[in-house]
Amino acid sequence: MNQQLAPFDFEGRQVRIVTDAQGEPWFVAADVLSTISLDRKALERLDDDEKGVNSIHTPGGVQEMTTVNEPGLYALVLGSRKAEAKRFKRWVTHEVLPAIRKTGSYAVPAIAALPAPTQDRVTSLLLIGEAVAKVPGVKAGIAMAATLTCIHENTGLAIETLRRALPAANEPICSLNATQLGKLVGLSAKTTNLRLANLGLQVRNERDEWELTEIGEAWAEAMPYSRNGHSGYQILWNPTVAQEMREVA
Repeated sequence: MNQQLAPFDFEGRQVRIVTDAQGEPWFVAADVLSTISLDRKALERLDDDEKGVNSIHTPGGVQEMTTVNEPGLYALVLGSRKAEAKRFKRWVTHEVLPAIRKTGSYAVPAIAALPAPTQDRVTSLLLIGEAVAKVPGVKAGIAMAATLTCIHENTGLAIETLRRALPAANEPICSLNATQLGKLVGLSAKTTNLRLANLGLQVRNERDEWELTEIGEAWAEAMPYSRNGHSGYQILWNPTVAQEMREVA
């Protein structure tokens, strides 16, 4: 029976892995090809024993997908002239494969150090977050911020501890409310909101709540919430907006 492992992230790209009955890893070919900038024709160069088909869990359900084993992976890497191919091979050989062969799974370093029950809980929440991020109409920034908050509330772990376990980990995500953003620039939440409004990033709506402008949507996400019978949106800001606020101080 094949086992699907938690996916790992290489420079912002997700690669899914399953292990066969002998515990040997098989990599989802589409993920590998995307990572090292090759098209599907590259699979034609592989021998039959270097590729196969496995059932892969996706947000849309279980799908039969082409996979490649370790020799097939190296053959594909050698066929790419991109600089990331060399980095990808080193990542796989120095981190991913040793982790799989030692523990039977792959874990982001920050998660690997956690106690087993907490690690399982965090991994499950991350997988849910990744699935939600792929739902049409859901912005990745909202999904990631919500996932981080959910993990923090369930485990008490600091958000930055888990930062690199999420998709697009190299990019700042929208995760700061007005109070947290204000701390970055030495302002109160009220003053922060007024300065954001002066920048044209948000306005007061008819319910006397802050609402993002079209320009503001490039700097923040409006995350829906429901609390004590009241529903609305909480604006979460990208930390990079702090520099814009300093420049108009």
